[in-house]
Amino acid sequence: MAIAYISEKGPTRVDNQDAVGAFYNQSGEALVIVADGVASNPGSKQASQIVVETLGSAWQKKNMTDPESVKDWLVHQAALANRAILLAGQKNPRVNNMATTVVLAACLPGKILVANAGDSRAYLLRGKSAELLTFDHTLRNEIKRDSGQIYDENLPEAYSLTRYLGVNQKVDLEWTTFVPKKDDWLYLTSDGLAKVLSIEDQVKLLQPGRHRPGNEPPLGSVLDLTERIRALMKAANARQAPDNITALLVTDLMNPNQQMAAKAFADVRQIPDNNQEMPQRTGRQN
Repeated sequence: MAIAYISEKGPTRVDNQDAVGAFYNQSGEALVIVADGVASNPGSKQASQIVVETLGSAWQKKNMTDPESVKDWLVHQAALANRAILLAGQKNPRVNNMATTVVLAACLPGKILVANAGDSRAYLLRGKSAELLTFDHTLRNEIKRDSGQIYDENLPEAYSLTRYLGVNQKVDLEWTTFVPKKDDWLYLTSDGLAKVLSIEDQVKLLQPGRHRPGNEPPLGSVLDLTERIRALMKAANARQAPDNITALLVTDLMNPNQQMAAKAFADVRQIPDNNQEMPQRTGRQN
């Protein structure tokens, strides 16, 4: 399994409110996370970091592979992360409404668990196609799903979030699972890229499963993934992305040996204010 990610503030934002990380538990299973602080709520940069740090640090200490146990555990940990955000806000009233989206995936033997709250997304890249695995929790989408009616785009708050971590006591993750096939790639991203690049454009730039012209690293390796993500970031910046931009790729999803080199662990508490690039690779494989 190879994992790589890059997070940038983008050309128009003064700081990066996205957070991203990849972590392995004691059983060797990977947990990947992207969180996007809600820009309109002061302090949300801290909220996104709390989510990634809380879930990632706790995951590293666990030893579990059973999907139902992992799901129950992640639900509990998301609640703890939400509580940590609320407590941080209580200590500093200036940021007591900080909030963040989250999308995560637990890569277990033979099954991938995906969950999200908000509009950060997960995609299954299979060949030239991209299957959306998550639901954007916005007022517009919720109304359409619940009633079948189309939200009037002229009315305010069409794209306001209906689910997130922070502000409220309740955490409501939406879940999906899939069984990976050979050559499948997993793609997580905050909503910044989608504001300037369609998913079709993103897939063309990533070119999953194909050798990119002039690309020397082995297909699907960490360096290969990093080059693909850099091309994506370059295109988004060229189009003046109005938001932070974050992308994470995972390959070799069927590999049961998922050990990460110790030097590849990211300490999210030390995420720089501008950009974050942390390619990660597997260690010894048996």
